[in-house]
Amino acid sequence: MSNRFARVFREIQSEIKGPDGKMYYGWWNVAAVFPCVIFIFSTANMMLQLMYPAVESALNLTRAEVVSIYSVKSGTAAIVAFGAGFLIDRWGVKTILYLCATMTMLGFVFFHFVDGKWMWWLAGIPLGFSSIPLLLATKTLVARWFNRRLGLALGLAASATSISGMVFPLFFAWLIQTYGWNNGLPIMSLAILFVVFPVVYYVVKDSPTQEEVSREFGSEAAKPRTFVKGRLIEETQDDTGPSFSNILRNPVFWLLCVVQFFIGFVDQGFTQNVTPFLVRDLNFT
Repeated sequence: MSNRFARVFREIQSEIKGPDGKMYYGWWNVAAVFPCVIFIFSTANMMLQLMYPAVESALNLTRAEVVSIYSVKSGTAAIVAFGAGFLIDRWGVKTILYLCATMTMLGFVFFHFVDGKWMWWLAGIPLGFSSIPLLLATKTLVARWFNRRLGLALGLAASATSISGMVFPLFFAWLIQTYGWNNGLPIMSLAILFVVFPVVYYVVKDSPTQEEVSREFGSEAAKPRTFVKGRLIEETQDDTGPSFSNILRNPVFWLLCVVQFFIGFVDQGFTQNVTPFLVRDLNFT
């Protein structure tokens, strides 16, 4: 049994090593995804839901008016999503992460000044502006560094939202009860300033080297590769894949869009209303 564990441990060590014998740098990028997702994406989603009952009382809004901030946030995200991928390719992952962190931090601070319905709805715009670009940027970052172990890397990166959901809700609830609903998010903006920005600056590395590419993508040096703004480019490209216009004509594409729409409809329609229902209607704390 001990020999089996030793063999598994050696295999894990071999898997995480890069061409220099140290840990493959792609795993550092996966680790850097965690604070970005937790403090930019998950914090906004979780704290908004915890704020709903207090906002309903403080601003004298109906429940529909309170949860409509999420509609504003989602609508903004849907609009921004069309250009997010293009901007990631053009500007690079790090630039988009800086942009998302800045917009979210300013959006958090804005909640301190919310004093009415329209200000409440307006606060959802910067949160929606940064949500989809952030997720696309983090997935793009992982995909640029991994091929053979892409599924494992993406799975670890995606676990950031689940881990934050396990760890932070009680802290966020305490934050709102202690400092008020309109001060909780401004306080969390400090985490973006002092955690996310340094992580992006010091840890995130947009472009792997040629040796690192060979380690993860294989050593078939049939085609030379170059890097342009963090993108891996084949110098002799064969456009054998389907064009975007062909994808739009594929019924499967639209079927997937419809399925995703109804998944989001059911998921968010429930989760955005469950906190006000539990607190206001069932008198939960």
